[in-house]
Amino acid sequence: MKIQKKYVLSFMILLVVIFVAGVIFTSKMTISFKEAALGQVNLGEIDTIEIIKSDDNSANEKKITVSDSKSINQIINMFSQLQLKKSNSSTPSPDLYWITIRSKQERKLGLTILGEKNLVVYKYNSAVPKNSVVSYEIISGYNGKLMQKFFK
Repeated sequence: MKIQKKYVLSFMILLVVIFVAGVIFTSKMTISFKEAALGQVNLGEIDTIEIIKSDDNSANEKKITVSDSKSINQIINMFSQLQLKKSNSSTPSPDLYWITIRSKQERKLGLTILGEKNLVVYKYNSAVPKNSVVSYEIISGYNGKLMQKFFK
């Protein structure tokens, strides 16, 4: 009888260890920008990308609209390089970009870039409203120089 209790206790401890390891592993997983945001956007139908840049002074906003396909592809390719990790918080940053991706003159995707570390994705007309706004930590792949290039 004591031997059976030992096995049951060992089995339960093993299950707890596997569960904890699984939670830790999944919380550290990264996903690509394509998986996180581009699911509902047909890349060939993107006709404009609106970018608003703001720095410390909110009165100092600059807005551009990108409509040529070469620049749109550059921006989408830059974002496609991003590796992201879900995050519950965003670090405030003086360097801020608001991006709206439009397809057939309809807003499809909104992005807020907070510095070089955080990205918030807004999915307009999301099938699941609770998943329409998600914050991510940028793990790798962000090149802020490309965004700055559009404002020179």
